Amino acid sequence: MKTVWMILFLGVMVFANTQPYKKEIVVTTIDKPSLVRVKIDRELYKHTSQNYPSLRLQSSQGVEGYFVKSYQSKSVANQKMLKATTYERENAKLTYHFDKPFEIEKIELNIEDRDFESLFDIYIDGKMVVQKYKIFDYTQETGNRNFSVTIPKQKAKEVSIVYHLDKTTSFYKKYRDIKKLSQYLTIKSVTFFNNNRIQRVWESSTVELFSVETKNRQTSYIFNIEGTPTDSIHPNVVEKNFKRTGKIYSSEDLKRWNLVKEFTISASTLAQKNSQDISLKSRVKYLKLVIENQDNKALNIKRLSLQTEPQYLYFIANPKESYQLYFGDKNLTKPSYEVESLVDVNSPFIEANFLDMERLEVTKLSNEVSFFEKNRDIIFIMVIFLALGVMGYIAFGLLRR
Repeated sequence: MKTVWMILFLGVMVFANTQPYKKEIVVTTIDKPSLVRVKIDRELYKHTSQNYPSLRLQSSQGVEGYFVKSYQSKSVANQKMLKATTYERENAKLTYHFDKPFEIEKIELNIEDRDFESLFDIYIDGKMVVQKYKIFDYTQETGNRNFSVTIPKQKAKEVSIVYHLDKTTSFYKKYRDIKKLSQYLTIKSVTFFNNNRIQRVWESSTVELFSVETKNRQTSYIFNIEGTPTDSIHPNVVEKNFKRTGKIYSSEDLKRWNLVKEFTISASTLAQKNSQDISLKSRVKYLKLVIENQDNKALNIKRLSLQTEPQYLYFIANPKESYQLYFGDKNLTKPSYEVESLVDVNSPFIEANFLDMERLEVTKLSNEVSFFEKNRDIIFIMVIFLALGVMGYIAFGLLRR
């Protein structure tokens, strides 16, 4: 069996030797298999390419599965439709209870009746927030109708709606008391709203100008992004008043450039307008902005601001196990693991951290896929046959004795 483990170890070494970089992952003490999340950093962006094909997660048990995913904002309900928990017809009072405090900015009543007029008060957790708000419908149409009222934003555990008659109207003579009105006026449901929106989490960074060249009424600004994913960019223009069009190109080697998109940026202190953000979903080494000057002076752009949605490495960690991430071999292909299918967006996870990047001694970075990667299936079969042979040899020796 020692021979088998030695072959496996050598196979791992063949794999590791093709990778020029390594990062240790620090995971807090766990007592059961747990989902772990660690944020991809600038060093990983710099030394990997699109979709991270070179990433290999290693433990003492061998190669481990993982997946990379952008930060996911959990959705939060911004409206709740409730039916009355209690309805006191004698007092025309409807009460609504929330399972847990809910933030409210607007209340919408869904009423199925027509030809009515009423006033109502709103209480939140016993405190009046709206008094004598008038609702009415003088039509004979059929179908439900919604009535809305805006209130100061606040959290509520219980909301009460009390409606009553306006003595100055003919409807008071029609119904005389609120009990009769409550029998006629039917509030089918009430919807509580807030305007909360989940703000996407962004990381901001800045890169300095790599080179600039003006030629044929155009100026080219090149920035070394170093593989940082970009969701939007913002050229930091010194001038305060301008409007220019341009094109964005991407490259990995400063030789071949691919057109990404066209754009317009502008700013005006007179009109008090500023439009310099450019939406851009990209992950490359270099970006080039080619701006049309026409007969204007070239813009003074010294740096570029980037907005990046954080990306994370996820994997299932076992107790008393250490993990290392190898990366940087440009000849490797992206592996496929089942880990992502085993979890969902609500799965709890533990935050982990990377230690400083280590440079590894690489004897030779092959121009082809490494031998281990290319022949992993054959090696695996050979190891199995070798293990069976060793066990057979041992068994034969025992029988001879």
